[in-house]
Amino acid sequence: MLLPKLSLADLARSGHVTRWHSVRTSRDQTLAEHHYMVIRISNKLAKEILGPDLTDSFLLQIMEYASLHDTPELLMGDLPSPLKHHIERISGGNNPIDAIEHAIAPWLTRMKQEMRPEHLLLVKLADIIDALVFITLEGVGEHAQQVIRILHKMLEEKLNLGIKRYPQYPWKYTLTLLNELLQNKDGSKIAFESMEVKP
Repeated sequence: MLLPKLSLADLARSGHVTRWHSVRTSRDQTLAEHHYMVIRISNKLAKEILGPDLTDSFLLQIMEYASLHDTPELLMGDLPSPLKHHIERISGGNNPIDAIEHAIAPWLTRMKQEMRPEHLLLVKLADIIDALVFITLEGVGEHAQQVIRILHKMLEEKLNLGIKRYPQYPWKYTLTLLNELLQNKDGSKIAFESMEVKP
């Protein structure tokens, strides 16, 4: 069976595709919102962590991948991570999800193959940070709390991988940025709105 390939028209629908199907939240997060946040977080992580090793070309590549990293969800939906892990464990080296994603977005597979592994890791860290921030602020109930714990563990594992494989970079900045995003919340908005306007 020949699967359809993602088109530009599909990408335009990213504002209609929602995430977090299996977790109760106070509002929906769209794929477009998620991609935007992962772009912004990846940009900040890349500049702070890679420092002088970050060329304009590398930054553009990182941000382009961040802007498209979950586009297969436009056709497949947001598959819960536990389901992905179960499928991977059962299928071994022949993960059907990977095969489907490659069939519908072969350009995304090529993009990943052309990127440096530490740059892919930066985007993955940004992806987890966005998930953590969203579910911490918008998650409802005990299940959301469990998901937060799982995401913290995932972040720690990826962070340790970066520290082990690329010790020349300050990977712990990731935690600084996460804390900043969780602490500030509406701080700037409140400060702006509470300023006195003088005639």
